[in-house]
Amino acid sequence: MALFEAAGFLAHYGPPVHPHDLALRDAGLTGSYTAAAMIGRLKQAAPWTTAAGEDDGVADDHRVANALAYARHWRRLTELATVQPLTSVANLAAPLAQLGIHFADDEPARAWLAVLPAPHARPGLLAAAAVMAAGLPGLAREDRLDLAPAYVAAALWRRHGYGRSCALPFWSAPVSRIDALARRGGEAFERDYLDCVADAAQRGARELARLQDAARRITAVPGTARSRLHAAGALALREPLLTTRLLATKLKVSTRAGLDLADRLVKAGVLREMTGRVAWRAFAIA
Repeated sequence: MALFEAAGFLAHYGPPVHPHDLALRDAGLTGSYTAAAMIGRLKQAAPWTTAAGEDDGVADDHRVANALAYARHWRRLTELATVQPLTSVANLAAPLAQLGIHFADDEPARAWLAVLPAPHARPGLLAAAAVMAAGLPGLAREDRLDLAPAYVAAALWRRHGYGRSCALPFWSAPVSRIDALARRGGEAFERDYLDCVADAAQRGARELARLQDAARRITAVPGTARSRLHAAGALALREPLLTTRLLATKLKVSTRAGLDLADRLVKAGVLREMTGRVAWRAFAIA
């Protein structure tokens, strides 16, 4: 879901990038899309994007880096209870700096944090909608549909007691709905923002159902405790992609054994190879 969020942001602002390609980029298995396009190797750098016919343009590398930073921080909101970005300007400034936003002056940001609605003052979704509608201090109004306001909205929803299973989604909504939201104002913006969140949550529910189906297929694959096959399948459910090195490290087996486990799960229809290469391959849930 974190990578769906990153991909949705990129689709709204420019040439789209497939979530699988973002996973490869985040794992360091591919490099600059701009450089790859210049030397005619975009298909190798973004195999899923080009296969989907979405290579009319090249995504800006800086924007891709910001989107991946957003995905990591969005995921941390769920995974780490210690992540509390709204408790101080310093705690908020650190993730926002990785999203390309810097506070010119701490005082307006400190005053703004002080008046954010407390959990008992307003429902979490409405508080998040208000943050998105108003934007952040120091940002122009047209920048409200950017990574920083979306991250703060998710963090505020988390502070209101939600997000234990998944951070607040938004960018996973259909790009046409988000494009329409950019033209809204006032109450219409908040209402349509909530519609985007609902659509994004439904996408998350579909992804959960897909993974639950994969979990059942993994259980049905013949294997023994010693083979670590089911442990490899369980790891695949938790990670956006697997490499043989990751399998070997997490399961404490040899690289050769990790490759054999991946190949067996591919033959069982549980995993698929993502890179189209014969070396330095990566795998994901089919």
